[in-house]
Amino acid sequence: MKNVFRIGGIALAVVAIVVGVVWAASGGEDEICRVVNIETNGDFLNVNEIQSGLRKQNLYPVGMPMRRISTQAIEDGMLANDLVRSARCYKRGDTIVELYVEQRMPILRVLSDGETYYVDADRKRMPVRSGVRTNVIWVRGHIGEQMAKEEIADFVVWLNDNSYWQPRIRSIEIREGKQAVLRQSEGEPVILLGRMTDYVQKLHKVRVFIEEMSAGRGAVPAYRELDARFDGQIVGRY
Repeated sequence: MKNVFRIGGIALAVVAIVVGVVWAASGGEDEICRVVNIETNGDFLNVNEIQSGLRKQNLYPVGMPMRRISTQAIEDGMLANDLVRSARCYKRGDTIVELYVEQRMPILRVLSDGETYYVDADRKRMPVRSGVRTNVIWVRGHIGEQMAKEEIADFVVWLNDNSYWQPRIRSIEIREGKQAVLRQSEGEPVILLGRMTDYVQKLHKVRVFIEEMSAGRGAVPAYRELDARFDGQIVGRY
């Protein structure tokens, strides 16, 4: 009989060990998320707003068991925000969640037919947020969204890389027939660019004209506008 009880005791011990292992593996002592580290770029969203957005979607991880936290769901939740370009979320250690939110970056702002919006670096429409100021080119006039995303965006990308013209051009006006007018700083002549084609050559002509006038007379005459629409010449008007 003693041998029987000894074997039974060993069997019970083995069962207890197995149950303990299964219980631990299943999260019997699951750790709780204590910290979420949030990093972001840009000025459209701050960390508090990101936290608030996650709470509204029941995705804020602090206080949740780590095994129940879906990093994919958090990323998807952030991407539902029109101001977010990408999101990366992962768990670190037993109690920490890391979240990096990349905000969309506007390159120009459109004011057309009573509405206003940004075009971002990916050539997508982006909402304007009240109270957030951005140092981007403003484009006014009757402008189709396709034109804003293509022709105008192409020009603005080129302009932002041009050390001579970028600090000079303040805004763009699109007139009837897709005729572009470039507005410089106050007191400087506007530039009639015409269609937004061959603008590299057109603006090179304008620069040469300005530099030659400055070299020859000491100052550029007080022209009201410089017309770059004609081949081989610049027409200055008072």
